[in-house]
Order: sequence, then structure tokens, then C-alpha cells
Amino acid sequence: MRRGRSTWNRFIRPAIGRAYVRIKGGNREPSWILWEIILPMIMIASVIWAYENMGAPPIFKGFVILGGAMMSYWYNVLWGMGRTLYWEKETGNLELFLLSDSKLPGLLLGMALGGMFNTSIRSLAVILLGVYVFKAQFILDTVPIALLIFFLTLVALYGLGLGLSGLHVVYGRMGVRINEALDEPIMFLSGQYYPITSFPLLLQYIAGLLPLAIGLDGVRRALLLGEGFNQLYLHVIILMVLTVVFYLLGLRMLNKLVEIGRRDGRLILRWL
Repeated sequence: MRRGRSTWNRFIRPAIGRAYVRIKGGNREPSWILWEIILPMIMIASVIWAYENMGAPPIFKGFVILGGAMMSYWYNVLWGMGRTLYWEKETGNLELFLLSDSKLPGLLLGMALGGMFNTSIRSLAVILLGVYVFKAQFILDTVPIALLIFFLTLVALYGLGLGLSGLHVVYGRMGVRINEALDEPIMFLSGQYYPITSFPLLLQYIAGLLPLAIGLDGVRRALLLGEGFNQLYLHVIILMVLTVVFYLLGLRMLNKLVEIGRRDGRLILRWL
């Protein structure tokens, strides 16, 4: 019983508390929500019109809309977890987190869950706008397998975010630069607006190491091509493996970087 209460107090309660702050803070200004929906739609619209001018099949409308919606979750992991932890360090809150009995992965989980909730609202709005404005069509019979793949993708991304968050704790602004350097390669390899099957074989294997690339491909094939579990079971297996691998590696990387930060005095050193 005591062990259960310890887990609740040190991991789950901090996660719930941090998620509440992210949800409350991210939605306190309605104009933020509006612009976070309109701006991604501008890029999506430009790509859809480009495909239409090239005479691409109508299915590519849904292809682009799903890519734009799911890419938002990568930014949530990259900026919503790691960058927020850097802000906490700059404002001095990170010291309080580390001095408390709370588990740092629990705090990061709360940041991720709160960010996922906010991102889901905006992504759903983007999809609904895409259906209304561009008349995109999706197959609803395969929604269950699409949701399963989507959930596994988010869990795997959370594990990856654990390790990336540690970079901000130790390296400060250098971690921000690493985030910026990762943006374009991830967008390219994940096939945000085009299928990864168009890549050379070597690049397809590299893209297969990214949860977002596998998840986005699976969701598209489910909702646009109507493929079910019999066709997408490999996506499920790969994502389950990536979830375990990225979580273990991410947790190990986070603990190692925090240990380095404590040894070198970087955890409380601001403006680094």
C-alpha cells in the first residue's frame, strides 16, 4: 500500500498537475487556438492546390490533411516537452522540481499529455476544416485500427521525447538548436506531404526507425485505402517494438544527462 502511494505521489500526481497547467495555459487565450488552426491550414492548402494543379487523384487531399495534422504531435514532443523544460530551468522552477520528491519522467509525462490534449483539439479542427473546405473523404470503417496505430505512435514519440528533453536540461540553448536542426529532416523522412514509398530503399529503412513515419503511413492506409489489421499488423508490431526501445533508451538518456548536469553544475545554471 505504501509503495502504491509512493508511486502515486512521486509520478502520477505530478503528471496530472503538470498536464492541468498545460491544458489551462494553452487554452486561456482563444486567439491562440484560432491562429494555431489557421496557420497550418495555409501550408496544407498550398500543397493541396499544388497536387490539384498536377492532376493528382482526390485521395491526395486526405493524404496531405492527415500529414499536416499528425506532424503537430512531433512539434508537441520536440517543443512541448523539451523546450518547456528549458523554460522551467530559465525561470528557476527546475530546481524546485529536482529538489522535490517528484519523478522527472512524471513531470515530462504531464507536459506531454497536456500538450497532446491541446494538439488534438487543433489537429481535429484541421481535419474537419479539410473535410469541409476541400471535400476530403475518409473511410470510417477502419477507424479502430487507425486509432490503435495513432495511440502507439504517440507513446513511442513520448519515449523519444524523454531523451530529447534531457538535452535541454544539460545543454540549454544548444538543445534548442538541436531541435531546430531536427525539424526539417524529420518532416522529410516522415513523409508529411508525400508517401515514404517514393524514397530510395535505403531512405525507407531509415524512415522506418521513426515512429511518426510508420504511424502516419498506417493511419493513411487505414483511413484512405480502407486497409484493416490484416494489412497493417506489421505497423502495429513495429510501433510496439519502437515504443519499448525508445522508452528504455529515452529514460536512460534522460537519467544520464541529468547525472552529467548535476556533476557539472549545469542543472541550475541559467542562460547557458
